[in-house]
Amino acid sequence: MKKKIKILRITHTLDPSHGGIATTLVDNSISLLSYGLSVDILTYDPHNSVFHKTNKIKIINKGPGYGGYGFSLKLLIWLYRNRDKYDHFIIEGIWQFSTLLARLFLKKKYSVRIHGQLDPFFSKNFHKRIKKQIYWMLVEKSNLMSSNSILLTSKVEKDLINKTYVNTNGIKKSIINDGILKPEIKKDKVKKNFFKAFPALINQKFLVFIGRFDKKKGLDTLLKAIVVLKKKKIKYKFFIGGKNNSYTKYLKKFSNENKIDEYIVWSDKLSNDLKWGAICASQGTVLASNGENFGTALVESLACSRPVLTTTKVNIYKEIINNKAGFISNNNTKSFEKILSKFIKIKKKDLLTLNKNSYKCFNKCFNIAKKNSLGDYLKKQP
Repeated sequence: MKKKIKILRITHTLDPSHGGIATTLVDNSISLLSYGLSVDILTYDPHNSVFHKTNKIKIINKGPGYGGYGFSLKLLIWLYRNRDKYDHFIIEGIWQFSTLLARLFLKKKYSVRIHGQLDPFFSKNFHKRIKKQIYWMLVEKSNLMSSNSILLTSKVEKDLINKTYVNTNGIKKSIINDGILKPEIKKDKVKKNFFKAFPALINQKFLVFIGRFDKKKGLDTLLKAIVVLKKKKIKYKFFIGGKNNSYTKYLKKFSNENKIDEYIVWSDKLSNDLKWGAICASQGTVLASNGENFGTALVESLACSRPVLTTTKVNIYKEIINNKAGFISNNNTKSFEKILSKFIKIKKKDLLTLNKNSYKCFNKCFNIAKKNSLGDYLKKQP
């Protein structure tokens, strides 16, 4: 019997409150099993962390990692002792301890998923950009040059990093599709649970945002667009859920000062059935993003047959356009308000068509149970 290829994926965290990477990473790893691969995930999460319940793959927590860099002596020792058990390693993300560890200990046996962390959007913060450019020249570029390849999710991302704030010349680049598995949910049940938690939305039409409260997500653009809707006397509800932080205070203050509180139902970050319930109960998902490598929340919406309203700054926007699965705008208030108004006024039969197109888009482009080119890539590695 042919020996299974063993893969170890190394990530900072599987905590879903840190963004969509955690969700896609677990789904992606499970889908790799059908390629005859064996997959474990090594994290910097504390030993007793349980963010995902699955018996299909092994999750090894060797954190915590300290500081933004994620230094962990415990993880270093474990990796050094166990590296010979694996045939290939995937480092999830850059600017952290993992890529340096890979260059030192995993020579010619690792690839790095960038996860949009070289997006030109990040160059707007002058101090962070300078710090990253220095670290890039001294350490990070060498880490990536020593990898088998960096893994990108689209041609759009590849074009962007060729014009970004650091020089990526000489680094091998491969485009690998990303996606999720079709959610195994009972739609009526999750909707019922959602309305029980948020009774103010019963019998209401609403659009949903579920994600990180971060300027990159364009939430200020969304709120400003809602102000324009109010001036036009267009009434509509928006459900906005995310982990509270300092930016949340700014958003809620803006909402209050501009008297749009009646348009919005705020929530902490949702997960599991409540998250799926919010999506299924909604008319669709909004993401006025200023820069998005993939957009897990959008793909989750498409998987539930719900259209998406987003911007050209999301790297999967062409798939959405080509499959008529939503509306696309520029990342500014005027443009985003236009697609909101267009969607709110849509006829019922056209909305049903959008719903059907949304699931078709997911199934064709983002259902990794059907296609996961990472599996093909890994089987070709030496």
